[in-house]
Amino acid sequence: MREHLAERGFPGRHVQALGGMNGPGLAKAQELEQRATGRDCMLILCGDRGPGKTQIATYWAGKVKNSRYFRAHDLMRAIRGEFSDDKRDAAKAKETMANAKHCAFLVLDEYSELAGSEYDKRTLTNLLDHRYGEQLSTIIITNTPIEQAPAEVGRSAWSRFEETGGIVHCNWASYRAGKGAKS
Repeated sequence: MREHLAERGFPGRHVQALGGMNGPGLAKAQELEQRATGRDCMLILCGDRGPGKTQIATYWAGKVKNSRYFRAHDLMRAIRGEFSDDKRDAAKAKETMANAKHCAFLVLDEYSELAGSEYDKRTLTNLLDHRYGEQLSTIIITNTPIEQAPAEVGRSAWSRFEETGGIVHCNWASYRAGKGAKS
């Protein structure tokens, strides 16, 4: 299934790194694998940059047939195409939203980078509510501190996350730290 992850939007860097996963990120991915890849699970992966949150989500997606990956900002930009005068853009926007609504496993990355407009909040809450109602798994990845994550997704969405999965605090050391350093 790995070969199809890139086609479903997962970053090539993370797909290629699946075979080399190690450390606390792999341990956490394995610990939560059954829960995260089953139906009716909504999880927030939060923590600083670099501990492997996207890698964990990519690992889980490799275990699920129908998964999709979107950077939250890119998803919102694509959905806004629905208001385009170009019928192809509008049709593509509807298709993007349908893919996000109905896939078995959805990953929304860089959630903390959204501007937070009222439109974005309402659209994402609507998307999450649809997925909750259909018992489809959703992973939100954010760099927001754990205590701010519930407010970031909003009260309505947070109550659904709290019921079906909650928050995973990825508070171990960055995998990126020191990679570019030369001795």
